[in-house]
Amino acid sequence: MAGNHSWKLNEIVVLVILSIAIGILFWGWTFLNSFTAPLKAIGLDYLFAGTWFIGGTLVPYLIRRRGSALLGELLAAILEGFITQWGITAAIWGLVQGVGSELVFAATKYKKWDLKTMILAGSVAGVFSYILDFFYSQYWTLQPWVWPIQLVSIVAGGAFWAGWLAYRIGRGIQKTGVTANLLSGEDAART
Repeated sequence: MAGNHSWKLNEIVVLVILSIAIGILFWGWTFLNSFTAPLKAIGLDYLFAGTWFIGGTLVPYLIRRRGSALLGELLAAILEGFITQWGITAAIWGLVQGVGSELVFAATKYKKWDLKTMILAGSVAGVFSYILDFFYSQYWTLQPWVWPIQLVSIVAGGAFWAGWLAYRIGRGIQKTGVTANLLSGEDAART
């Protein structure tokens, strides 16, 4: 990561464009996610929840700045809130999920961008999201055997969608060369 902590204009533009694209993805995923409703009773619908954590992994993978996981997830969630039925609650989840991902990248001092780190960031975002869901949706009223299924499902979904898939998408975007001016030679070598 670059030595100075100020953002360059091109990084801000990429943050905004990606966040808008991901916010639109969230909107589309809202419709597809309705098909997972039959799995909700046993907690397996969470296998598909990781899509909502992509803003907190793909954006920082491409920008590699402090705060990019939090901002990417939060901005995408705010847009989602405007165009879906979720409203302001989407921003609350975006904030919580973004903090989860941001903590993983911060723990590496913003120096590790490999698949393992991305999977961990997606998984931790899932844990953070589940904790919020547990209280907001009153999961304590469910049968206790559902809780570990939900937790394992959201961690696995976060690992796959926001970890593995976001990493593959990020690598694909990098191969096009459009992000060449975002990464220093040192950062590009760490992908």
